Amino acid sequence: MLYKTLEIEDLIDLKESDREIVDLLENNGAHLKLVALKKNQMLEPHMSHTNVCIYITDGELEMNFPVNDTCTCQACGCDLPDEDNNDTKKYKLKKGQIFLFEKDVLHSVKALKDTTFLLIKI
Repeated sequence: MLYKTLEIEDLIDLKESDREIVDLLENNGAHLKLVALKKNQMLEPHMSHTNVCIYITDGELEMNFPVNDTCTCQACGCDLPDEDNNDTKKYKLKKGQIFLFEKDVLHSVKALKDTTFLLIKI
């Protein structure tokens, strides 16, 4: 059995890097990761082959989805403010918020401030 208390500050050091991804747990295709991004850093467009939950522990993120492949508030009930433009739907997330979306959805991530978040893939 694993019993462990972790301090986020001990796991992340952005002094020498603009981003860090720390694997915390993995089991049968499910993952728990801690991600840290400096302000204006991006995770380029990618897809997850599992459902995703993001919990913002500090900072602010912008999630970007192509309009033709969007997580809509009507579908997931997230009730977050969003901004549309011609080709992208943007969701702004802040500390303490949880954001959910389904697998196989193309998306990118941008840190609006220095940000840490838990990435849960189920």
